[in-house]
Amino acid sequence: MRYLYYKIGEILKKIRAPLLATASWGAFFISIASIIFVVYSIGFEQKEIIQARLYDIYKLVIIFFFFLHLLRIMEGFLSRESSAKKGWLSLLFLAASIFVAFDITIFGQSVNLPFYYNYRFVIAVILYVSIMEISGALVKILSKSVHPNLIFVVSFLSIITIGTALLMFPNSTYNGIAFTDALFTATSATCVTGLVSVPFSETFTLSGQLIVLFLIQTGGLGVITITTFFAVFFTQGFTVNSEYVIKDIISGNRSSKLRSLVTRIITVTFIMELAGAVLIYIYTAPHLQMEEWEKIYFSVFHSISAFCNAGFSTMPQNLADPVLINIGPLYLIISVLIIFGGIGFPIFSNILRISGHRIRQAYMYIRYGKFTRFVREWDMNSIIVLRTTAILIVTGMTYLLLFEWNGILSQFSDEDKIIQAFFNSVTPRTAGFNSVDTSALKTVTLYMFLIFMWIGGAPQSTAGGIKVTTFALMIRNAAQLVRGSDRVEFHGREISALSVTRAFAAVVFSIITIVTTHIILVKINPDIEPLKLFFEVVSAIGTVGLSMGVTEELLQAGKIVITFLMFAGRVGIITLLSSFIRSHTQNRYRYPGADILIN
Repeated sequence: MRYLYYKIGEILKKIRAPLLATASWGAFFISIASIIFVVYSIGFEQKEIIQARLYDIYKLVIIFFFFLHLLRIMEGFLSRESSAKKGWLSLLFLAASIFVAFDITIFGQSVNLPFYYNYRFVIAVILYVSIMEISGALVKILSKSVHPNLIFVVSFLSIITIGTALLMFPNSTYNGIAFTDALFTATSATCVTGLVSVPFSETFTLSGQLIVLFLIQTGGLGVITITTFFAVFFTQGFTVNSEYVIKDIISGNRSSKLRSLVTRIITVTFIMELAGAVLIYIYTAPHLQMEEWEKIYFSVFHSISAFCNAGFSTMPQNLADPVLINIGPLYLIISVLIIFGGIGFPIFSNILRISGHRIRQAYMYIRYGKFTRFVREWDMNSIIVLRTTAILIVTGMTYLLLFEWNGILSQFSDEDKIIQAFFNSVTPRTAGFNSVDTSALKTVTLYMFLIFMWIGGAPQSTAGGIKVTTFALMIRNAAQLVRGSDRVEFHGREISALSVTRAFAAVVFSIITIVTTHIILVKINPDIEPLKLFFEVVSAIGTVGLSMGVTEELLQAGKIVITFLMFAGRVGIITLLSSFIRSHTQNRYRYPGADILIN
């Protein structure tokens, strides 16, 4: 008998790993199918019989996932892997959903909720578990030798494809939407641009607007960041290679721990968005003629849209709506959210760390009379980004006050003119909100907007453009060359030749793309003024979202061109090209040097 038990144990040891692997991959495909069914349930009106059949499918899916998680936990205990114990939370959710779905009586008590609530609860659990499974599978893919740039590009393409499909569902719009417009809107939201080819509030229902908000949040945080967050806390561990790949994509910092990095990004994002929503609600609620839930929704939507630098608004005239135009604090709150979102998480993290140092210094000095000095608190990227951002904001604000005091700013009081000048100095670089009619700008101001849109925000942020670091490096390089220096120096540091080369390449590719696509758009849309089309091109590639009112007038081919520009601007032209071009192997030798005449 002992021999029989021994043989059975040996057989179980041999089959449990392949069985678990097969079940896990099966769960991946079942998760995708489940999400498709859930999306169908939400996006279309169903008859009761179809809804009942879908509910039966959900019950089977829940049972499958329950036993899969139970198997994983047992495997974790047998192999003594602590990472497998994370499945307890999912197992509890699944157990609760089984009691709800099958209306099981426990201790003589039945949940017995109305079908509508049972249905929604079961759907929520299935979505939760499905996202966990997909996240875990994607992390396994990242463990392979895959180019980080390709992962980044494909992740955005995937979410755009999903968003396009969701926006075409009948429940997403009032009167339907063309595929081109759905693709355009999904790309604009995911790439946090803000351009719209159809009237936003008049076209999309609440469901459609929530889909757009989901795309904005996903695009702002980054698909990989969200996937990693779920994978870190609810699935198996990472390989060393997958950690390096993810860190490169998220922040470019390989020294930090992945769990703490992802946690900080998600936490900071939601704290900022929550604080922004609360402040927006406080200042706008008394002025909005809406129901209470609509005021809360307005505040949350605009806070997320601002922090993610998206520029989408639920108001018919964006932030130039007459209801909002005299609420000065609203524009200050939106501006601050845009600035924090546009400087990027690495810079924001550096600010938080230094703020912590200052608080600790003050505490030590007050408590013990000691002053602790921290060496090199500010890193080079933070110095360049913050200084350049401040210079651009002050320059743009002064520029607007000088040239538009009696122009587009003439409709405001003196105090509001300053607020609006500040707001319109912040938004052209990335956000796309508008509080004035952009087509009414003076030509001299229009060129300032074009330059600001081209520059954009900071690297590793939600902003587009060539980035403020590239712009600062380009200006510094030119100044050093005029002085006769062959090195680029910043704040006591010499910038590497590779960084200068990358900056030059970014500028060249950006200019080539802008000129080429502008020529194409002029050819496609000969009835639209070329300057307005040029403004549209720069706005799209800078993921800004400002327009001179021609977006809806573009022909279908023109909308496709702008869609491509928004995507290229968000992922980066160099990133887009390098993801599909095989990396060049560095040669072990060098050719003799040669100087070329430049002048």
